[in-house]
Amino acid sequence: MALVLQSIDSDGVATLTLNDETNLNAMSDEMAKEFAVAIQSLKGHKGLRAVILTGAGKAFSAGGHLSMLEAKRAKTAEENRVGMLSFYNSFLCMRDLKVPLIAAINGAAVGAGLCVACACDFRIASDNTKLGFTFLKLGLHPGMGATYFVPRIVGPSMATELLVTGRVISAEEALRIGIVSRVSSAPDVVKDARAIATEILSCGPDATAQLLETMRGDPSLLTRALEREAACQSVNYASAEFSEGVAAVREKRSPNFTKS
Repeated sequence: MALVLQSIDSDGVATLTLNDETNLNAMSDEMAKEFAVAIQSLKGHKGLRAVILTGAGKAFSAGGHLSMLEAKRAKTAEENRVGMLSFYNSFLCMRDLKVPLIAAINGAAVGAGLCVACACDFRIASDNTKLGFTFLKLGLHPGMGATYFVPRIVGPSMATELLVTGRVISAEEALRIGIVSRVSSAPDVVKDARAIATEILSCGPDATAQLLETMRGDPSLLTRALEREAACQSVNYASAEFSEGVAAVREKRSPNFTKS
């Protein structure tokens, strides 16, 4: 089964669908590889005008696949640092595309899954979705560009609150604080994303590409943020705190963190 589905219509609007419904589209190494391949194929499509990113089934993405994260406990810090940078870039390479990226958040989006949505140029969410940057609930420093994207979207104070608390919020609150630009009914979120893409088709593609480069900011700042995140996470994977965080998720309970 393909973990990333790809289609492109006659107008040049591509749809990428994270496709692991059983695991709520949790992001694994295998999904990362398929995603990078899909982006590479889109780079060669001269008629590409916009990309819609969504998830199959009832979720956008539950974040990093728990089994993948657990396996990192057996690796060295340096192996994890290098591996996390590669993992981040397998998804964030979509920002190399010179077209608008629209996240159609069709259900729960948490952790790294929500970060990938935030890496898009704008986001719309279904009215039943829940969103949260839940890294610290796992005893894990935020990754996937969280420390770069979230402050740029909602400002440093609100970003710090969301990241430090790991609080899960509704689509309505996400709209109020600016994480998403609109809320749609659950059946219509992808259709509404396509309607936005239709508006984009009436704009000059070269000027659009210029504007996106302006709005996305200095890529070296994102690179520095990712390097810091990977370095921090490489330390976390060997910690008792991370072990407790993962155990709590497995056992469906609140983590019991004690400061050493």
